[in-house]
Amino acid sequence: MKVFISADLEGIAGVVSWDQTLRDGMGYKQACEWMTDEVILLSEVAKEFDATRIMVADSHLTRQNINIDRLPGHIEVVQAGPRAYGMMHGIHVDEFDVALCLGYHTGAHEEGLLNHTCNGAGFHEVRINGKPADELDIYAPLAGHFGAPIGLITGDDAICQSATRRYPHLEAVSVKTATGRMSAICLPRGEAMEKLQAGARAAFSKVRTLQPTILEGPIDFEIEFKWHHPAETLSLLPQFERRGASAIGFVAQDITEITQANQYFGS
Repeated sequence: MKVFISADLEGIAGVVSWDQTLRDGMGYKQACEWMTDEVILLSEVAKEFDATRIMVADSHLTRQNINIDRLPGHIEVVQAGPRAYGMMHGIHVDEFDVALCLGYHTGAHEEGLLNHTCNGAGFHEVRINGKPADELDIYAPLAGHFGAPIGLITGDDAICQSATRRYPHLEAVSVKTATGRMSAICLPRGEAMEKLQAGARAAFSKVRTLQPTILEGPIDFEIEFKWHHPAETLSLLPQFERRGASAIGFVAQDITEITQANQYFGS
């Protein structure tokens, strides 16, 4: 079995504030260690199921958050950017049997802890084929494009509930309960790790029954920014069209064109 892990920071157990997610924040270094702990845990469970390849895409902000000095030698890490396939970069290099979404969060259009889609500072909303989308809606079909189903998502209760409504086959592990955009009730770290271990085992045990998420093209992709200037500037490029004062969009032939276009936006 070959396992791919897409790791974000906002949904990691114990992370509740923007301060913990920013490189200069007081809580950032500790949050990165927690993120590293969870990556190691998922890899250990994967080895229980005889994983022959484990690759993790470090996918938060600068994409250099995981402490690679602590990782076992069997984990390959994708770090830094820009990169064509964003939070799933590396999924294209092999035929992975399953992809795991670690530390994810709700989209900009939903309630939840630290909610945003791709670019929290700049995006008001992201839409795929006219419907509001979160990061899972982008990266589940990207993994599916390369033949890998999503088996697990972890984060707060909001993303777990939202994800399983849309993708019922997923194992979802909630490690905290959102009480606001910047507050949550967190499980003790030990209990959260036990839940993550159990969820990963459940996901790996049904890998052979999972089907990749396929989003057929053409795909209409639209971003509404929080202000006008990015839309005005990007509309000067032939790829994009202006769709209102603060929105741009384009029609992609497949999901890979969407993740590649995201490089224009720094996300």
